Amino acid sequence: RQSAESVLVDTVNLLATTLEHQFDDQTLDTWEIERLFTEAYKRKLNAQIYSVHKTRINTEVYITDRNGIVVYDSSGEHAGEDFSLWRDVKLTLEGEYGARTSFRDDDNTKEGDPRIMVVAAPIYFQGEIIGVVSVVKPLGILEAFLLNQSYQLKKYAMGLLALALLLGYLVSYSFTRAIEKLARYADEMATGKKVSSPTFMDKRFVNLAQAILRLRHQLDGKQYVEDYVHSLTHELKTPITSVRAAAELLQEDMPTEQRQQFIDNIQNANKRMSRLVERMLELAKLEGLPPLRTFVEFDLTKCVRELLDERSALILAREIKLCGLENKMVNARGDPLLIQQAIANLLDNAFYYGRAGGEVQIHCQASDGVYSVEVLNKDQELDPLIIERAFERFFSLPPKEQKSKSTGLGLSFVREIMKLHRGTAALSNTPEGVQAKIRWPVKTLS
Repeated sequence: RQSAESVLVDTVNLLATTLEHQFDDQTLDTWEIERLFTEAYKRKLNAQIYSVHKTRINTEVYITDRNGIVVYDSSGEHAGEDFSLWRDVKLTLEGEYGARTSFRDDDNTKEGDPRIMVVAAPIYFQGEIIGVVSVVKPLGILEAFLLNQSYQLKKYAMGLLALALLLGYLVSYSFTRAIEKLARYADEMATGKKVSSPTFMDKRFVNLAQAILRLRHQLDGKQYVEDYVHSLTHELKTPITSVRAAAELLQEDMPTEQRQQFIDNIQNANKRMSRLVERMLELAKLEGLPPLRTFVEFDLTKCVRELLDERSALILAREIKLCGLENKMVNARGDPLLIQQAIANLLDNAFYYGRAGGEVQIHCQASDGVYSVEVLNKDQELDPLIIERAFERFFSLPPKEQKSKSTGLGLSFVREIMKLHRGTAALSNTPEGVQAKIRWPVKTLS
C-alpha cells in the first residue's frame, strides 16, 4: 500500500499540474480531463503484470472546487456532492497532505466490502488553491497483487523450508555417520584389532580420531607393561619357588651327593631366570623399534650353514637327518644378525621338539619378490591348539629329551624380527610335516 500510495502521489500531482495549465481564470474547466478519461476508459489493455492480467484502467479521478463540491467525477456517481469533510479534500484545501482509505460505498462498511485508497493534490491559480483533484484506486486490485505475492511467498517459504530440512538432514546424517565411524573405530580398537584411522571432512572429527588413537597408544603402552610384568612374574614363579625350596633343604644335614644336587638345582634355576630376563629384554627392545629402513646384502645359505655348524653336536646326538639345503648362494637383503637369530630359533625348535632320528628339511630361496626360509620336520604333526598359540609370549612345550624348560619367547622373537623386515612368520601342519616359515619382501624402503 505504501508503494501504491507513492505512485498515486506522483500521478495526482501530474494531473493537478496539467489542470493548472488549462485555466485562464479561477473557473475550474474540466472539459479536457473529461475527454481524457472518457477516451482512456475505452482503451483495451493487455498487460500481464506477473500473474495478474490487467485489461482496463481502473483508476478514478474526481475534482472538487474550493468549497469541496465535486465538479467532476470520472465514475459519474458523485458529481455535485459535498466532499469538503472527506479527509483527502479537507486537508488539501487546508494546505496539508490529504489522503484516505475508506469503504467505496457508505452503505457497505462490513469486513470484506470493497474499499478505496484516495490521494489528493491542490490545484493552484496564481498561488491560490482553487480546487482539489483526487485519484482513487480500488484496494481490491492491490489485494489481488498482495494475495498472489503472498501465495508466491508461501511457495518460496515452503521451498526454503524443504531445502532447510534437507540441508539439516544432510548435516545431521553426516554428523551421525561420522560419530558411527568413530564408534566403530573405537570398538574395533577395543577388541585389539589393528585398524586405520577413518577419514573425515570435518577437522574436528579428525582431531577426535587422532585423540582416540593417542589414547589407544597410551593404553596399549600401559597394557604392554602390565602384560610383561604379569608374564615375567608368572614365569619366574617356578624357578624362584625351586630356589627357595632347595635353600631351605640345604639348611638341613644331608649326604654330599644330595646337597650337590640341590646346589645344581639352584644354579639351573638361576640360569633359567637369567636367560628369561635377557630374552625378555631382547624382545622388548625389538618390539619398540620401527620397521627397518636400511638393509644390507648377505648370503642366506651361508647364514644357515653357520647355524647348523654351531648345532652339529646336537644334530649328531639326536641323529637328525638334514636335507634340502643346497650349496648355491642365495643373496638376501635385511639385517643379517636379526635374520640369523630368527632362523636359529626355528632350527632350535625343530631340533628340540622334533623326533629323534627324524628328518629336517631346510630350504632357502628368493623368488617372486620375496625371501623365505622354510624348516620342515618331516612326517610329524602338531596339535592345532599348539599352532594357534605358538607365537604367544611364554607359550612353550617341554622338550622331549631336555631337562630344562624353554623361555617360550623364541617364536615371539621371530615374529618381531619379521615385523621389522615387513615380513611374516608362520607355523603350520602340511602334508609333508610341521613347517615353520619366515618370509620378507625383496624391495625395502631406502
